Amino acid sequence: MSDRAGRGASSGPPADSGLGAAMGELFYQAPVAMICVDPQLRILHVNQAFCRLLGLPAEGIIGHRLPEFQHGFDTGFIERTTSAEVVDQGVAVMGARLAQRLADGSERTVAWSAFPLTLDGRQLAAIGMLTDVTEREGTVHELERAHSRLDLLERAGNQVGTTLDVRRTAAELADLVVPALTDRIAIDLLDSVVSGAAEDTHEGDELRLRRVVLRDVNPERPPVFAEGELIITPLTVSPSIALTTGKPILVADLKNFGGKALYNAGDITALLASGIHSFLIVPMIARGVTLGVANFARAETPEPYSDADLQLAADVVSRAAVSIDNARMYMREHATALTLQQSLLPVRIPQVEGLATAHRYQAVSNAAQVGGDWFDVIPLEAGRVALVVGDVTGHDIHAAAVMGQLRTTMTNLLPLGLPASEIMNRLSQIVSDHGEETGATCVYGVYDPSTRRCQFTTAGHLPPALRHPDGTVEFIDAPTGTMLGLGLSDYDPVDVDLPPGSTLVLYTDGLVEKPDQDIVTGMARLEAALAESETYQPLGELSDTILSRLGPFTDDDVAVLLARTDAGSDELFMTARRQPHRASESR
Repeated sequence: MSDRAGRGASSGPPADSGLGAAMGELFYQAPVAMICVDPQLRILHVNQAFCRLLGLPAEGIIGHRLPEFQHGFDTGFIERTTSAEVVDQGVAVMGARLAQRLADGSERTVAWSAFPLTLDGRQLAAIGMLTDVTEREGTVHELERAHSRLDLLERAGNQVGTTLDVRRTAAELADLVVPALTDRIAIDLLDSVVSGAAEDTHEGDELRLRRVVLRDVNPERPPVFAEGELIITPLTVSPSIALTTGKPILVADLKNFGGKALYNAGDITALLASGIHSFLIVPMIARGVTLGVANFARAETPEPYSDADLQLAADVVSRAAVSIDNARMYMREHATALTLQQSLLPVRIPQVEGLATAHRYQAVSNAAQVGGDWFDVIPLEAGRVALVVGDVTGHDIHAAAVMGQLRTTMTNLLPLGLPASEIMNRLSQIVSDHGEETGATCVYGVYDPSTRRCQFTTAGHLPPALRHPDGTVEFIDAPTGTMLGLGLSDYDPVDVDLPPGSTLVLYTDGLVEKPDQDIVTGMARLEAALAESETYQPLGELSDTILSRLGPFTDDDVAVLLARTDAGSDELFMTARRQPHRASESR
C-alpha cells in the first residue's frame, strides 16, 4: 500500500472516471472514515480512517461490497439504505445511528451518512461517512437522564403527600417510581408507624415492619413478602442495618454480591429466582425519626443500579418520608384528640321516669379529624330532666377541650335553676376566653314530665325536630340566640307541649349539612325519616335508621339525642316527682 491509505489499488481516481476533481486530497486525509462506492455498491475508494476502522489495508477493501466485511456493525443496513435512497432516489442519508460491538466486547455508536456524487447530471458514485459519536451520544444520554431525574423530583413534590395518610403516601411514592426508576418497589414501615402507636423502633433484637405497598411491572413475579404482611427481621441483617445506621445500601450485581452474609439467604435466593439482579435499600427518615424502608429492585431493566440512581432514590424517598411523618404525627394527634373527646362524652346517660332516651355519636369518617360535638342528659329536681346538644367549631384537640369545659359547666349550672340567659352567657364567656377563632352552638331543653312541657333555649343551634304521635313532624320554632363566644346576648326560651308518645330529636349540624347538601335539604330528609318511622319504634333502632338514611358522614362529626315522652297514665308522670333518677346504659 502506498503512503496514502486508499490509493494502493487504484493509485488515485482514474482520469476517465470524472472523479479526480471531486475526490481530491480531502477525501484521503479526512479524519472521518469515508468510502466511495459505484452504482453497483462496489467500493471504489476508501480513506485512511476507513482502513483503520476495518483494520484492513485498502487493497483488501477496494472492489468488494460492504456486507462482505463483518466488523461489529450492521454493514447490511448501510448497503440497503445507500441502495434504496442514495443510488435509486438520489437523496442523502444523514446521521443514521449504528451500534458497533468491538472485539473486547464493548460497544460504540457510529453515525452513517451518504450522498450521491453526480457530474453533468450523471450519477457517478455515492460517498459515505462513518463518524464515531459514542462520546456525543453518551453526553446526550446523560443530559436526558439528568432531565428525567429533575422531572421525577419535581413530580415527587407534586404527587407524593397529597393526604395525611401513611398508606396513601407510600402508594403515591410507589406509583411515581415504577417503572421510571425501578421495576419493583416494596415499602415497609415500622409497625408502630402504621398503627399510630408510640415510637418503638424494635423489640429486643428484632425489628417489626409492615409491608404497606408492593408495586411490580411484572404482576406474575412472586413477592418474598406480600402487601400487608408483618415482617420480623433480626437487627443483625438488612433492612435492619440500613434502618439502624440510617445509610442506604446499593447492590449493583446481586448474583456476584459478596456481602450476602448481611442478608437472609432465603430472601436472596428468592430474589435471584425471580430475575432480580440489582437492588437498593433506602431508609425512610424524617426529622430524625426512623419510619421504614423502601426496597427498589431491577429485573426487566438490564442496567444495574448506579450511585446516581441511589442518590435519586434517596432524594425521592426523603421527600416522601417527610409526608409520611406529617401523616404519622397528625394520626397521633387525632388519636390523642379522640381519646380526650371520648373521655369527655358521657359513657352512660341517666334514664328518668316518663322519658325514654337514646343517643348516637358518629365521628367523621376522615380519620384525620375529630370534632367538638357533645350531648348530655342531666337529671334535675322534681323529676325534671335537661337534654343538651352542642357543637364547638374546629376539628382538633382544642375543640375537644373546649367541649369538655362547656359540658362540665352546663352540668354544674343547670341544677342551680339559673335563668336560661345567664347560663348561656356564662357558656359564651368560656368560649370567648379561647379567642376569636373559637365558637360554639348549643341547644338545651328542660322537660317536666308532670306537665309534659319542655322549655327550649338555643344559642346559634339548629332547631330540634319533634315527631308527633300521628306522624306529623315539626321543627321547634325557638328564638335562635347568638352563637356562643360572640359576647353577651338575650337568650329567650320557648315552651313547647310534648304529647304522650311524641319523639324529640336534638342533633348537630353534621347530621343535615354536607359539602354537596345544604341544611334545608338535610332537614327535609330528617323530617321524612321521622315521618316514615313507626310511632313506637325503639329509639335505638330509630337512631340507627336516621344515621343510615342521612349518611354517610365524611366531613363533620354527628351527635344525635332522641327522647320520647311516655304514653302511659298521668299517675306514672306524677311518680317522677317523688322518685329519684337512676343511671343505666343508654339505649
